[in-house]
Amino acid sequence: MPVRNWRGTVASVLLCALIVPILAACGGAPAAQPTTAPAATTAPGQPTTAPAATTAPAGNAQPGVLRLNIGSEPDNVDPQKASFVVEIQFIMMAFQPLMSFDRDMKPIPAAAESVAVSSDGLVYTFKLRPDARFSDGEPVTAQNFEYAWRRLANPETAGEYQSLPCGIIKGYSEYSAAACEGLSVEEALARDQDELLANFGVRAIDDLTLEIELTAPAPYFPAMAALWIGAPARQDLVERGEDWWYDAENYIGNGPFVLKEWDHGNRAIWAPNPNYVGPLGPVKLKRVEYYMITEGQVAFQAYQNGELEILGVAPEDLATVQSDPQLNQQIVNTVGSCTFYFGFNTKKPPFDDVKVRQGFAQAFDREAWNRDIFNGLGSVAFTFIPPGFPGHQPDLKLWEFDPQAARATIAESSYGGVENLPEIKLTYSASARNNARFEWIANQLKQNLGIDAVLDPVDPTAFSALTKEDPPQMFSLGWCADYPDPQNWISLFQTNGLLSTRVGYSNPEFDELVRQADIEQDPVKRLQLYNEAEKILITDAPIAVTRNDGGPVLVKPYVQGVTEETITPIDYWLGFFNLPNVDVQP
Repeated sequence: MPVRNWRGTVASVLLCALIVPILAACGGAPAAQPTTAPAATTAPGQPTTAPAATTAPAGNAQPGVLRLNIGSEPDNVDPQKASFVVEIQFIMMAFQPLMSFDRDMKPIPAAAESVAVSSDGLVYTFKLRPDARFSDGEPVTAQNFEYAWRRLANPETAGEYQSLPCGIIKGYSEYSAAACEGLSVEEALARDQDELLANFGVRAIDDLTLEIELTAPAPYFPAMAALWIGAPARQDLVERGEDWWYDAENYIGNGPFVLKEWDHGNRAIWAPNPNYVGPLGPVKLKRVEYYMITEGQVAFQAYQNGELEILGVAPEDLATVQSDPQLNQQIVNTVGSCTFYFGFNTKKPPFDDVKVRQGFAQAFDREAWNRDIFNGLGSVAFTFIPPGFPGHQPDLKLWEFDPQAARATIAESSYGGVENLPEIKLTYSASARNNARFEWIANQLKQNLGIDAVLDPVDPTAFSALTKEDPPQMFSLGWCADYPDPQNWISLFQTNGLLSTRVGYSNPEFDELVRQADIEQDPVKRLQLYNEAEKILITDAPIAVTRNDGGPVLVKPYVQGVTEETITPIDYWLGFFNLPNVDVQP
């Protein structure tokens, strides 16, 4: 879709990775967005968490070398398991799914050379590029993609995005019953696996033909086929062990780049894949360097020293950038595609009571948060779908700031008042700047509710792992668009969905509305169903939406192909979907 009302996801990622972790949703999470995390799963003999880099990269600009800060070490870069933005930034460098996106955010063939859809909209036939090869020279086949989609659905994989195709691909929900039906992995595996796979709607017809059958027409499916979840992770590599991806030499894909070096916790070096074929090539860049600088002030200094080519402007640095005659000429303005929120684990007291959640949502001064802490970057948010996206509801403002009403709402809860609440612990991704931000949040709770919240800073890498495995009582996260459709926002809160699992949310009425919307063919009625579902979500308050992102990103003047006209809201880094035109010429 047109760039006009969208912001480059990469911009978001570059900005937000230094602020608060974000799920991709983006692919996306988008790069530089709401997520942050490092490598929680490690290879045998490796440290349980990678060290956080606090030093800047060295050296001056070089022709063809693009240097970026992704904020932290990714927790997991397995295509069928990952979900956070920084994780997706890795995956989409090395892998190419069946589809990709053009600069208008429309899905286009990628690993597939062409795609045909049956007249009833149920069967997609992908013809692969006959000359496609993995970076090690092995041919890319339809069997690789069949394996990827089956692996995504396999209950034993237990990936973060496993629930996304539930009810969409034929036989997926039955096979992936742990994600789609709420069964335990053991219960799901007890079913007849051979029969389930025989009815699974993804099959290789021959080496170059993949067929995917849906349960009902889904206008958003081509965009879903562009996500990392269906990237062709090689079976021979995956079977080397759970942490097969940890060593650069094992990270072999069919994407535009090859991972040449991974100094965990510090940097990753990428070179163009000589075997790449697809819409993101030919690649002009000779090298891309990812740095993992968790401290915002260190990253900003690195940019000023000429050691990074692109960097999102943090609120603390905005005045410096605006007043500097050189820096203010290097700004690329972006429109946000991410929503940030406080998550309440509804399975942990006191957030097991809806009235407590609603009271907390009313007790937060969003205007002050965006104005005083983020210097007006982005905008205040009350709904999950952000402005400029299909389904945004500007008039849905259920929990506007009102401390007196917040106390009264909590008094109506089973706890009887704020004085009876258990300890409130606020968990967040630790950094010097985040520490100050969350002290401000704790002060809000003290002033508006009389609550002495306990701050719980967690290493950025460990934080993303924590939110996946044992979500804290109260925490801060965000979500960025993977593709421009309300299904990519609202459906994620279905029971056992990607985002509902982080807060323990389940509402049968909400689920039924989303189920209807996901298969509704009338676009007007479909949008109405999603709007009704979002109103229930905001009313139930498993999350308290706070703000949307957007704002300036610094781009060195010698970087080519990265402008406001060439970025998209789901770029994995700024200009990614304009990759053939991106170059560095200092």
